Amino acid sequence: MSEAENRALFERYFDQVANKDNLDLADEIFATDYQHHDPANPDPRPMIGAQAVKDHLTSLKSAFPDLIFDIDDIVAEGDSIVVRWTARGTNTGDYRRGGATNKHGTMRAFLLWRLTGGRLAESWGMADRFQFLQQLGFVPSDDELAARPPKRD
Repeated sequence: MSEAENRALFERYFDQVANKDNLDLADEIFATDYQHHDPANPDPRPMIGAQAVKDHLTSLKSAFPDLIFDIDDIVAEGDSIVVRWTARGTNTGDYRRGGATNKHGTMRAFLLWRLTGGRLAESWGMADRFQFLQQLGFVPSDDELAARPPKRD
């Protein structure tokens, strides 16, 4: 596939699967052995295959029903795509660390995707989850942490 076709495939994923919940389309977009690598992902299960992507999005949408992903930058070269994206949503359902906070959060991330045979085959990423958790109230802000007196032994 050309770089333009690779880019279009990824844009289709964000638009149709992630934003419009057309989860069945993930089976066409992701390779059967797709694997996502993210050392900061708190989910202990490895994300392998289209079903894992669908499960992950379903979990996110149950916690953030209005969740929307925006592509901020995208660069395609050869069989690789680098994307900087922003996700926004309101936490109205259970999330990994507790119940609904009814707070709006914004998360930014970078992902590098590798394509094989016209499908997304592998990705590596890093998201600013710490700031996201602060916005939701799960983690104290930097100012709140700085205001705490130091612990003395």
